[in-house]
Amino acid sequence: MLFKYKYVNHEIEKFQKYSDFLFNHVWTKARGDFDSSKLNQYPELKTIYETLHYDDGDWAQFFNSSIENIYAEFLKLGKAQRKELKRWYRTNNKIHSLCVNTHKSPIKYSEIENRYPRLSVLLKAFYERLYGASSPFNLAVFGKLKELKKSHYQDFIEANFDGHEGICPFCGLNTIKGNDHSKLEAYDHFIPKGKYPFNSINFKNLAPMCHECNSSYKLEVNPLMNIDPLSKSISRRKAFYPYSKENWNVDIQVELRNPDLKTLSKEEIGITTTCNGRNDEIESWMEVFGIEERYRAKLLGKKAGINWYYKLKDGIHNARIKLKNENLTKEEWLDYLLGECEEDLIADCNFLKKPFYEECERINIA
Repeated sequence: MLFKYKYVNHEIEKFQKYSDFLFNHVWTKARGDFDSSKLNQYPELKTIYETLHYDDGDWAQFFNSSIENIYAEFLKLGKAQRKELKRWYRTNNKIHSLCVNTHKSPIKYSEIENRYPRLSVLLKAFYERLYGASSPFNLAVFGKLKELKKSHYQDFIEANFDGHEGICPFCGLNTIKGNDHSKLEAYDHFIPKGKYPFNSINFKNLAPMCHECNSSYKLEVNPLMNIDPLSKSISRRKAFYPYSKENWNVDIQVELRNPDLKTLSKEEIGITTTCNGRNDEIESWMEVFGIEERYRAKLLGKKAGINWYYKLKDGIHNARIKLKNENLTKEEWLDYLLGECEEDLIADCNFLKKPFYEECERINIA
């Protein structure tokens, strides 16, 4: 991840608070038959539950029946079992901690299923549906998730990109739609909601991402887990937390193993990335988002690498005219181009353009 996002506090966080309350103060403390009095500590949620009780719509019935059915399953559990589930809930919602601490691992639905089969089915049905087009939170009584999401997106874009189009930090190649667009970029569940419970509506686990990163590369992959391609063994690793309070600088090096760019193939391009000892984070980022493949493709593109090459090679002639310096040398021209990149490494793929120019100089193909 090339840079972090700023987290934005917003009314939309109330949905996670509903989830927290239901799990920690209703389900894990289940005693006796369920009725609306179990929601007394959260009057707002109690009012919503009672209002939905008289609504015969599918979404309303789903929300209320889920609360009741999950409660009934918790009634069957002992104190130790409830404590275990509460710990799992807490773990899966500590997104930052999971990203930086490999001693903890998120709990999968399959792990819950092994011990609590019926409960696992109910929890999966409930949490998978809390975010998306069929979420009961889209009902007016909840404040309409879809509209709140648009409001959150606008605030997010304002905080991170001054309200306008930005660059996707997960690849650096594509744009993130700004508030000048009528459409929103998709929010990605960093820890996939289809495999891991409890955090589907937690906005610390949701981050806007370009379509290519979200739909072509990351998909349902969990950045926190490394799967060996041969043995298929799974191991924990760290990952860049999208809303980290820490800063980092990713260093990218390009190696061209063929000095003839006209015949250069993707196999002849080396991409090396480092980040001050953050080896896990780099490995996760490159693997999950296909960074090496995508950067190689960029360097072979006519509107990117090839264009950069010809600007370095032939642009000096126009530069001598524009800069009114007929004696401008190739070295000075390269320094000028590198200086342009340094002005903003995120803009125009300068983070990749700069090491490309440096490699061209090293192998003397300018």
